[in-house]
Amino acid sequence: MTENSYEEKSKRLITIVSVFLLTFLTVVVMGIVAVVGSFISTYNNLVDLEENVAYAEANVETMMQRRLELIPDLVSTVKAYTKHEEQVFEDITNAREALAQSFDAGNLKQISEANDNLTTAVNRLISIVEDNPEITASEQYISLMDQIEGSVNRISIARENYNEEVSEYNRTIRHFPGKVLAEIYGFEEIETFKADEQASSTNMVDFG
Repeated sequence: MTENSYEEKSKRLITIVSVFLLTFLTVVVMGIVAVVGSFISTYNNLVDLEENVAYAEANVETMMQRRLELIPDLVSTVKAYTKHEEQVFEDITNAREALAQSFDAGNLKQISEANDNLTTAVNRLISIVEDNPEITASEQYISLMDQIEGSVNRISIARENYNEEVSEYNRTIRHFPGKVLAEIYGFEEIETFKADEQASSTNMVDFG
């Protein structure tokens, strides 16, 4: 075999190896780019989902605040007809203050507990009012109840939207690669709002 033949075979071998290495490196690089791209996309998605949850929670609190603003008018209206329920009025006032303070704390458990207490106090007042046709027939009382019930419905919708956002966020951080990024960057599962068990008894309840 001539020297030229050896050189040609060597060149072909070098060419084949070079093509193989180039192809291998290209595949590896593309794989790395795809993985990095996936992680970046997932991270950005987690940030967006977290912001969506925060926005949804703020919306729920806004709807709750609207109900808080209506309750003093309800209490004043009832007071105009009866002076014998001072303890109930005081309980409502204290419960309202506690719920308002829980918003500042931003603790879901505190908000839920404060809301439960307010619901209990207001339901007690409504139960008393139902036995007084003079109050229930007044236009002011009827108007306030309509507004409060409207607020309750909006709160319910806002709560459902919040829970949907939380569920999507929690699913993402439980699945790969979200789970990895959650552990690295401190994304933690978020608790959903639970419906108040007293919702079945009156239409005064938002969420618990």
